[in-house]
Amino acid sequence: MIPSREVARAINYHRQDALVVSTSAALREWHQVSERRDLDIDLSDCMDRAPAVGLGLSLAQPGRRILVLDCDATLRTDLAGLATIGEVGPENLVHFVLEDADHTSTEGMPIAGLDRIDFEGMARSAGYAHACRYDNLEELLIGMEELMRRPGPVLVAVKVIPEPEPSPFPQRSMADGWAQVRVGLAAQSR
Repeated sequence: MIPSREVARAINYHRQDALVVSTSAALREWHQVSERRDLDIDLSDCMDRAPAVGLGLSLAQPGRRILVLDCDATLRTDLAGLATIGEVGPENLVHFVLEDADHTSTEGMPIAGLDRIDFEGMARSAGYAHACRYDNLEELLIGMEELMRRPGPVLVAVKVIPEPEPSPFPQRSMADGWAQVRVGLAAQSR
C-alpha cells in the first residue's frame, strides 16, 4: 500500500499541462500538492461525477491530457461511468482510482462488497485501452511516465493508505475553481 500523499506527488510530477479532475479523499491530498491549481477541477459537491466530468473534458480538449483522481467509494456509486468511458474511448484520459485500505473516506466504515470490486478488470471489460494496479510506490514511480504517454482510456487502480490526519477540503468553491480553469485555458491558447 502507498501513502496517498505520495500518489498525489507522483501524479503532480508527471502531469505537465494536464487538466486534473479530483474528488473525495483524492481531492483532499491533491490540492495540497498540485502546482497547477489553475488547471484543477475540484468536485467537492458532486463527488461521484468525476469520470463523467473527465470524459466531457477529454472530448472538449482532445489535445490535452485529462487526469481523473477518483476514489473507490465514489466510483462504486456510479460504475456506469466506466462503461461510458470505455465505449467512447478517449485516448487522452487517465483515470486513477485510489482504493482506500483503511476506509478513511467513510470514517472507517467498510462499504459492503467494496473490497471485492476489481476496478482493473471492470475497466478492461468496459473497453479501457489499458488498466493496471499498483500497491508499491517504487513500481508506481517507475510506471508513471509510460502511463502518462499511453493512449487511453487508461485506468490506474492504486491501493493507498490515507494520511493519519486527513487534509481539509480546499476552500475554493467549485464555481471559483471552474472560473480559474477557464482563465488558465484561455491564457494558454493565446
